[in-house]
Amino acid sequence: MLAFLRRNQVLLTSFVCVLFSLYILSAAARGHLSRDPIGPLLLGLMRPLQIAALGTIGKLLELQGKYMAFKGIASENERLKGRIVELEAERNRLLEAEATNRRLRELLDFRSQLPPGAVTAAVIGNSASTWFRSFILDKGSADGLFKGMAVVSPVGVVGQIVSVTSRSAKVLLITDPHSGVDVMVQRSRARGIVSGSLDSGPIMKYAKRSEDIQEGDRLITSGLDGIFPKGLLVGTVAKVRKKSFGLFQYVEVALAVDPAQLEEVLLVSAEAPGPKK
Repeated sequence: MLAFLRRNQVLLTSFVCVLFSLYILSAAARGHLSRDPIGPLLLGLMRPLQIAALGTIGKLLELQGKYMAFKGIASENERLKGRIVELEAERNRLLEAEATNRRLRELLDFRSQLPPGAVTAAVIGNSASTWFRSFILDKGSADGLFKGMAVVSPVGVVGQIVSVTSRSAKVLLITDPHSGVDVMVQRSRARGIVSGSLDSGPIMKYAKRSEDIQEGDRLITSGLDGIFPKGLLVGTVAKVRKKSFGLFQYVEVALAVDPAQLEEVLLVSAEAPGPKK
């Protein structure tokens, strides 16, 4: 018997509670319960549970509100991040437009110092060869370009055109060992040829040992090579070394122009005079 009660104590307890509840409801319906001895007891027992339940519901509602607020903040944060990306892209576009306008203004100002016929062109490609340093322009013979034209920038000499198609031109840079620009020292008027070299940077060739050449001297085009107008800046003397023998001194040159940083250039014929003084 005890084993049966232990096995079914949950079921029996539930059954007794149901019977007791039915008895109370039946008695109340017939009016036999003038006073309810169970109601106050149940109310007292349920009050803490009701308070706890209301507190839990309040906490859940509070958490729901915080979650919704957090979700809204997260959404707003993503929107602001997207806006920041858009503004940064717009800023980059404006900075690039400003840089382009500045370069074009410099080209126009420099072009006004050159004879009529100077042509502006954009660099659209670079040579991948380490033996032949050149780049490609977006204009050609249809735009008035021809082989042998000088390529310059507001900063200084760049190179010369060595081949032309109807819509493009190839420029041999001054940094190439096969190039050559007839120059003179602006201070002492000593002359030489500036070109690139395979084992070092640009050098000034054929500068006589007797010539007065010093570090920091400015080198300008002489106009005697039939390519570059006279008076254009080529660079400055970076290093001078005179050997105890030989006809020439060794002169390293710091070019005025870094061809790798050029985006637009000017093309001019050597038949015209150099910049106006």
